This record gives sequence, structure tokens and C-alpha cells, in this order.
Amino acid sequence: MTGENGGNIEVNLPREAAELQPPSPALSPRSALRTQGETLMRSIGICVSLLLVIAAAASAGVLHAQRPPKTAIPAGTPSYEGRVGGEDIPNAVVIAESPFFDTGNTCGYIDDYDEVCPFTGSTSPDVVYSFTPEYDMCYSLSLCDSYYDTKIYVYEGEYTPGYPYECNDDNDYCYEPPVMYTSWLREVWMWGGETYYIVIDGYGGDCGDYVFSLVECVMHCPVECPPDGIPEDEPPCQDGYVDEFNGGCGSIPVAFSEVEPNPELFTICGMSGNFDNNTMRDTDWYLLDLTCELTTITACVESEFPAGMGFLDLREGCDNVTSFYSYVQGDCNQVMCLTEALPPGEWVIWVSTNGWPDYDCEDEWNHYNLTVEGYESCVPVESASWGTVKALYR
Repeated sequence: MTGENGGNIEVNLPREAAELQPPSPALSPRSALRTQGETLMRSIGICVSLLLVIAAAASAGVLHAQRPPKTAIPAGTPSYEGRVGGEDIPNAVVIAESPFFDTGNTCGYIDDYDEVCPFTGSTSPDVVYSFTPEYDMCYSLSLCDSYYDTKIYVYEGEYTPGYPYECNDDNDYCYEPPVMYTSWLREVWMWGGETYYIVIDGYGGDCGDYVFSLVECVMHCPVECPPDGIPEDEPPCQDGYVDEFNGGCGSIPVAFSEVEPNPELFTICGMSGNFDNNTMRDTDWYLLDLTCELTTITACVESEFPAGMGFLDLREGCDNVTSFYSYVQGDCNQVMCLTEALPPGEWVIWVSTNGWPDYDCEDEWNHYNLTVEGYESCVPVESASWGTVKALYR
């Protein structure tokens, strides 16, 4: 990952690094089918704070491809008194220009609207803002620093119930949010002269203090596959996708991308992303078969989306894979690296999105480069007597 001065930071995490999240596809030839771990891994992960050097695994549900269920967090109690400014679309708070920042509390408002992305049945009170940009631009709409389980969605031009222009309930890439399950629409394209209605809402019946910002997007981070890069070759994921290519222990039957030993630095060019209304993600499991007494491997990932990467110990099969051996996560402008001295046996390099940010599989910005160095193979040497050695020179 990148440090404060822009340099790359190599991160080695403790062996106890948090529970794993969803894995998916990988490299090429033989997506090895193994019978010992055909159990779909579904678990509730733990949201872990990012420090300058990350000391724990990524956001909820590290190993799994399915988004974990929510757990309740403290929230305010709706009073449903109703207010004028921002109560509904006709009375929306007008945003005059970008950047825009505001704070407030939704508990005194009425539940006027709701959208599904993907959780249903919300009765939370909501507040509405309107914004008419002067020119076409991408905007970031954040509730990351809010203090309750938020939801945010946008209508373009008019109220279109059931068909919001954009919607987000939880964004797992919010940086050190005060509570879990805050919201962030990282990239919303708005067209000059059109009016957009931004609704700040909540999950279930939750309400509370919110911190809202609307700023221009940080533009994409293109990643190009080098000429000698090895293509992952997984079919593109999409809604309804079932990963039978290299979803690792999360596939049925389990399947990996097996990587051939090569002590020199090499690059695998892959793709990842989220699908099924941001409830599933594509995870890539790259299988290494280590034969040396100790193999020091450096793996780095650079991506066009917020990514996570980790080492998994597969020496006792899928049933015993419950945590990362080490893990690192970061944004699209970071190169994240891990270096580990690993004993012999089967190991996995795992790559996917960092949690469930809004990066759809069908988005064009879903590529990553995984570089690996030090993956050598050790061939056993037969013992020989001195007489045998002398005989070679007669």
C-alpha cells in the first residue's frame, strides 16, 4: 500500500488476521477440482480499522463471495415530527455548488422514500437535497463519517420509485467510519443542467447524525497488462454468475488457478468486481505448490478498484481455511505488497475487491495486475557415496 509520502509500504500481518471474505476466479490451465472442501464458506466477518500500516484483515466477511448479513448497531429513535427544509423532494435543500459539506440528524424527519440496494423494508426517516451541476461531471457522495446505519440514493430529474439513478446502503471501503454500515456512492455521473435529488436515508428504522459530502470524483487508476503478462482467462462475471473457474474454497466443486513455479518476477493480469446488486463478488484463488524447505515469496497487487490480497494456508484443505495467513488492502492508487517465508505445501494467493465497494463486474475499470516473485521449485537430491561420485569421472 502507499505511505504518507507516496512510497510503497510492504505489509506483513499477524497470523491471526481476521475472518476471511469471499473468494473467486484465478489464472489458467487446470482449475483443479478437489473434493475435500466443497462446503460454501458463509460467515460474518468483522469490520477492522485501517491503521497507517494495516494490522488486520479487510472488511466484513473476508473469504467469501457472498455479502455477510448485517448485525445491529446503536441508532437514534425516529420522532417523525416532520420538518420543512429537506423533508421531501419539493422542499429539498438546494446544493448551490461543489464541493459541498453538511451535517444533520434524520430522526426528526418523516419516512417519505425508500429504495432497495439490496436491503428491503426500511422505515427510516429521510432528508432530501437537490443539485443541478453546471457541466457534466463525476461526483462522490459520501456518508462515511455518519453515526448510524445509513443509506443514500439519487433520483435523476424526477421521483422514480423503484428505479433510482444510483443507490448504496453499505460501502465497506469507507475509511475508518465511526460505525459499521455507512454509505458512499463513489462515482455518480451527473449531466450539466439536470437536477438530481439526493436522499439520505437509513437501514431498517435507523436514524441519527449524518455527515454528508458531495465532491468531484477522484478519477480512475488505469492498470495495463504488461506484454509478458499471463491472462487470468476467467469468463467475465455478471449478475447470476456462478464461479466454477477459480473461486477456490467458495466454489462447488472447489476450483483454483494453478500457478507454475517461476523464481523470476512474473505478472498475472486478472479481473474482479461485484454483481447481483452488490451482494456477491468475484474472488480469485491462485494455487502455489511449494516444494522447498522454506520459500520466500513477494506478491504485489495493483488494481483499478479498491482491492484486497492475502496468503491462505491450504496445507490441511479447505475445511481448515478460516483466516488469512497475512492480508493487505488499499485503494486503486496503491501498490500493495506482502512478503512471506512459507513452508512446503499448498498455499493460495487470494485477490478480490476490498469488501463490497460499488465496482460492478461489467464496469470497464475492473482490472488488476498481480506480480509474484520468488516462487521457485526445489527438486529432491539423491544421496550418493563417494565411490559413486568417482565413478562418474572414470
